Amino acid sequence: MSSRTLIDGGSWDLTVRELFLAIVGLLLAIIIGCIIANNIAQAEDEYNVKFYHAIQVSDSAQFNYAFKTNAGHMLAYGTVSAVGFVTDNGIGNYMSLTRDLEEYRKHHRTVCSGEGKHRHCHTETYWTWDVIKTERFHVDQVDFLGKRFYYSQFPQLPSERYVGTVPIPSGGFIEGLFKNRQRYVYHGRRLTYTGTMYTNAVNHTINDSKWADSITLDTAIDYYIREHGVLVFWIIFGVIIVVAIIFFVAAPNEWLNGSVRDW
Repeated sequence: MSSRTLIDGGSWDLTVRELFLAIVGLLLAIIIGCIIANNIAQAEDEYNVKFYHAIQVSDSAQFNYAFKTNAGHMLAYGTVSAVGFVTDNGIGNYMSLTRDLEEYRKHHRTVCSGEGKHRHCHTETYWTWDVIKTERFHVDQVDFLGKRFYYSQFPQLPSERYVGTVPIPSGGFIEGLFKNRQRYVYHGRRLTYTGTMYTNAVNHTINDSKWADSITLDTAIDYYIREHGVLVFWIIFGVIIVVAIIFFVAAPNEWLNGSVRDW
């Protein structure tokens, strides 16, 4: 005999056996989800504890003392300034610059319209500025709370922003007829940034550092910590469980419903 039908939805139905297996599957999924969520919560706690226990400094004396004593986890608020500057083609002075060499190039593409016998295609010509070379420049050092660091050693600062475009002269009139137009497009970081740096002061230098731009010490911990991983997991995992149960119930499941036992 086939399993008794509890709900007849026309194109689908819910039998006793499907309901039973759906409940069992749901309970197993919840158990597995609890284990995963617990691991996520533990990982978040281990990640966050360094910020809760970090000492907080905001002046050069405290900062230098922390390095001399290898104070460990630290949140330091201050202004990072470029030692010197980089510039090019009168674009201005910056902590770092990215220079993209772009060339105005011709391209071709096939454009089609209509369908069947009325389908027609033609070649279309268009021009775009294409990057053909990228160069990056930056200062050698930066200063933060009276202490100098190599630029590459300091944590990642906010992304470079567009600062200008400089056309490249094509030369004489004849040369300009046979040479595509070119230009330099610049993106740069300004000379100073103010914010809070997290770092691990070990061996008299910074380690595993992160920069929070325009963030004060009062809000730095909330900025750095992770606290929504479990909630996000349960939302995603819950959606997956619901979709899986719906597909299971909607499937024919003849292997299950066609069994000899009447339940």
